[in-house]
Amino acid sequence: MNEWEGPRRARPDEFGEAMRFTDMVFRPGQKGRGIVQRQYPHVYRDEPAFARRLLLLRDKGELIGCVAVHPIVLRLGAAQVSAGGIGIVGTHPERRGEGIMTCLLTEAIRQMRAAGHAVSVLGGDRQRYARFGWENAGVCNVYELTSRSLGTSTVTDHAVRLKKPDAAMFRRIRRLSGARTFGVERKLADTAPLLLRNGKEAWVCQEGRRFAYAVAGGAGRTNRPYTTIHEFGGDAQLVLTLFRRLLRHCAAGRLSVVAGPNPDEQALLTPVSSTWSRRPAGMTQVLDPCRVVQQLRPELLQRAHACKISACFEFHVTCVNGKMQQATIDLRAPGQHNRSRPYYLRIDQLELVELLFGCLPLHERFEGHRGIPAGALSALAAILPVPLHIPSLSHI
Repeated sequence: MNEWEGPRRARPDEFGEAMRFTDMVFRPGQKGRGIVQRQYPHVYRDEPAFARRLLLLRDKGELIGCVAVHPIVLRLGAAQVSAGGIGIVGTHPERRGEGIMTCLLTEAIRQMRAAGHAVSVLGGDRQRYARFGWENAGVCNVYELTSRSLGTSTVTDHAVRLKKPDAAMFRRIRRLSGARTFGVERKLADTAPLLLRNGKEAWVCQEGRRFAYAVAGGAGRTNRPYTTIHEFGGDAQLVLTLFRRLLRHCAAGRLSVVAGPNPDEQALLTPVSSTWSRRPAGMTQVLDPCRVVQQLRPELLQRAHACKISACFEFHVTCVNGKMQQATIDLRAPGQHNRSRPYYLRIDQLELVELLFGCLPLHERFEGHRGIPAGALSALAAILPVPLHIPSLSHI
């Protein structure tokens, strides 16, 4: 291990090598080059700024490990939270078991904290990443649509013209994405790469001022036959028209629609679904308890005010490395600071993730927890968890 070089940020001239390494790790045996890059062009671009997002580990010059850290801004109601998104955690197939992943992730966590990120998000195996501090979190709703639940296409549906988005429509789609209460912030420059990529097809329709879009994809990173709607937006009735039209291109006569916790999405999809389910949106790590509480404060204050909660919660968090961190959520009115004592909570790093961003109601997850007083749990359950959501189109 003393001969390892890194982990360090990639130079621009190393980007192509890193993408070939990633294909070898994640797409073994497939022909072609840059497969991962073509599937995620919004974050893997052959440009200096994007190359610097990669952390490389070498042994005697040979690339043996790679991980990407992408900056993400999470939109959580009235709050915005700075996050580091982890992608392509790759170890050379012949070098597994040597601690390469541990070396990469340890450095990635250090750099994310130094960059000022409050949390980190990734998609992966809980048993693999929990020991580094990531835990299942967030909300992802999946609605199953069939021709019976959605209804067959009508003459009016067939009269609506479907087409691929152009530059003007990318701007409109970005505005629709930015209007969601829970999601991620997107730059206009990222919108076209998000929609025009291998394995997915974007469709739009327009009638007068009414506009809608949907992004569909098939199984195994193929475009068709469609199995999933990864994102949609716009006029509700036009969205349903799009769904009915796209359902005709599904081999199984069924579409899974991936959506977040936004109320308008739930109101649209629940009546036309044969069934639905809820699952975590991925894994989250709290990098800095104080920073994440501070960034969440605008949303927590709104929730506390709506529920008429005035309390202070002091967290004592034991991290996976054994260190203790503290954070305080003070939701008391100015005149009440000296009249009420704070609740003291003793939890670990993974439990803090579930408390702030978990998929389960707090009473279901923490009832009887020795480190959370019953009064504190009752108050917190009215405002937490905050439904963090990473749209599947934004996965890295």
